[in-house]
Amino acid sequence: MKNVGQQLDLFAGILLTDEQEQMIVEYKERCAKNALYYKHQNERLEQLLLDNGFVKDINFTNNFKIKTETREVSLGSDYKNNRFETEITYETYEGDLRLRGFSFYNGNLEQKEFSIGLDKDKVQCSAIQDQYRYIKPATMLEKLTQHNARQVENYEFYIKKNALKLEIIKKYQTLYPEATVEMKQEWSKYSGAFDVLEVKFKSGSYIQFQLNTYQNKEIFYKKYDAELENMSVEELLNKFSNQ
Repeated sequence: MKNVGQQLDLFAGILLTDEQEQMIVEYKERCAKNALYYKHQNERLEQLLLDNGFVKDINFTNNFKIKTETREVSLGSDYKNNRFETEITYETYEGDLRLRGFSFYNGNLEQKEFSIGLDKDKVQCSAIQDQYRYIKPATMLEKLTQHNARQVENYEFYIKKNALKLEIIKKYQTLYPEATVEMKQEWSKYSGAFDVLEVKFKSGSYIQFQLNTYQNKEIFYKKYDAELENMSVEELLNKFSNQ
């Protein structure tokens, strides 16, 4: 489709009108101004963190940069009937400043980067704070340190608990080779879901244990006697009378 207002030069191709040339100039100026604004914001944020005890490449990374890009853009508007497309080389930016930390998830401890916002002389990172309030940078450093320590602690607890699971499973598989020994989940309205080790026999009877990671041992949790459950009331009375 022919662009409105453009003239055709048989030797040089499409010629832009003065209006279109002005639109291109204004677009490039807006892009340069926008890139410069975010450059200054990035520098302010980095300096604010450095002034409050953060160490670059340890507590945060910063890969922000201004770059030159060439691409086809659409300028003007359909309303004014002056929209056109043209290739422009302009200034833009990429990258940002992000906090560095750890994240424990699904049995793995990974290094993560978290986005951080700036408002005047305060910062905000919901992944670290668990809320959206802007706080002092020194307070954010404390929260980042606490967050990382908690993630490492959770990972170490997981490793210890997993090792205990394997140890206890092997123990009961050796003691009762005909039984089915496996981990299951129970639920409590007070503590939510938790793991139990179940030793189940061919009769359907089973014993369940909770794992005490701190004492490194299993603790009796629940039992089920299939034979007892299948007895009639009369059989139960006779059994109890002979105890």
